[in-house]
Amino acid sequence: MATEIPNESIDATGELEALIQSRNGEAIVAFMRLLPPEDTAYTLSHLSDESRTDLFKQLSDAAPELGADLLEHFVDEYTADLIGELEPGQAAALVDEMDSDEQADVLSELDEDEAEAILQEMDPEEAEDARERMGYDEDVAGGLMITEYLVYNQGQTVEEVTRDLHEKAEEHIEFEVRYIYVVDDADRLTGVVPMRSLVFVPGSRRVEEQQIPEPLTVNVHTSLDDLHDLFDRVDLSAVPVIDDHGKLAGVVQRASVQEAIGDRESEQFLRFGGIIGGEELRSMSIGSRAARRLAFLLPIMLLLLASATVIALFEDTVKKLPILAAFLPVVAGICGSGGNQAVAVSIRELSLGLIDSSDFVRVLVKELVVALMIGLVLGVVMFVIVFAWQRNVHLALVLGGAIPFVVTVSKTIGGTVPVLLKKTGIDPAMASGPIVTTVVDLVGFFTVLMLATQMLDKLL
Repeated sequence: MATEIPNESIDATGELEALIQSRNGEAIVAFMRLLPPEDTAYTLSHLSDESRTDLFKQLSDAAPELGADLLEHFVDEYTADLIGELEPGQAAALVDEMDSDEQADVLSELDEDEAEAILQEMDPEEAEDARERMGYDEDVAGGLMITEYLVYNQGQTVEEVTRDLHEKAEEHIEFEVRYIYVVDDADRLTGVVPMRSLVFVPGSRRVEEQQIPEPLTVNVHTSLDDLHDLFDRVDLSAVPVIDDHGKLAGVVQRASVQEAIGDRESEQFLRFGGIIGGEELRSMSIGSRAARRLAFLLPIMLLLLASATVIALFEDTVKKLPILAAFLPVVAGICGSGGNQAVAVSIRELSLGLIDSSDFVRVLVKELVVALMIGLVLGVVMFVIVFAWQRNVHLALVLGGAIPFVVTVSKTIGGTVPVLLKKTGIDPAMASGPIVTTVVDLVGFFTVLMLATQMLDKLL
């Protein structure tokens, strides 16, 4: 049963629109804080583009921390679009309040000049951290790490640490507080102290006496897949990240890695469906959405025209036996679907690290066996249906005989093309579908029409 949008959400959108137009910042903040979390995303997405931009302009002055929280309801690309509509000072007020990893993700989506203008207006320390993280890819530890963590020098005492925690409690409330990280005078990580280890020891004891020496760490360049494997093996909520000089650069959290894995899989699904860039919401601009989709559909149209040329080559056969035109889409459709099944499995295995670009032969053999079995079953079914429908055994033989061959071709190509594309550095999720569709159509049309041409005298 479809879920109905509650009337309260619709009313909330209209009420928020009115508050934005009244330019009553305090009322907007009060309204948003009372809005149920489950209604927030719906309400924001149904504002007009102008009102949504105006909302964040007002929040940048009235409550930038709330504005930053609300921006988390959007994908990074759209958040960047919203930020880009604001004055650099207004944008900086919001970005300053974002989590450190989110800052880099959003700023990286902006033009270099726009991002720099915002960085110039940000808190200098926040801006420096953001610039450093923007230098890393988003799928490595340096791009995923946060810089809100507790770090103390190994020479400090437990009393000094606990006093600092109390005095800066409001600042530290947003930090990763399960551990404190211990560094030497050169900011090199020396150990990790679980927070509970500070409670039951004399205040005069030095922090380094409580630390777990040589803790598990990752490098800023550690890949997302390696991080995922690491957190699967160890029961830790966060792992310190060190740079190439051994200095503590940040902390990567288990939750951040899990979120990144989920985002990557979602983007692969969207790219497989033909959404260039991997992200699209209907609240984005029409021009941007149209351009993303056309970038996929125009090449597809050109590739499919190649399939049309095959039919044109056998025009005489189709004229003499028009019933073939009814069955060609069936053959192409079932075989194309089979090829896309194989594409989906290969892309999934690539994303999980179960195969890589060296597994071409293994994938080919595995798919070949399955394809032959499925092709024979589908071929027999097609033969029976065509014969029962048309009472023409030769037509049934043409179509039933073509299916096993075309299914085998489609599944082996579908399984191996992503592996080949991965090896060449092309996005498998983006390019595999069009390639498989075009090849399957060409092979399917050619096989059926060639067999029909060879048996034309018996078919008529």
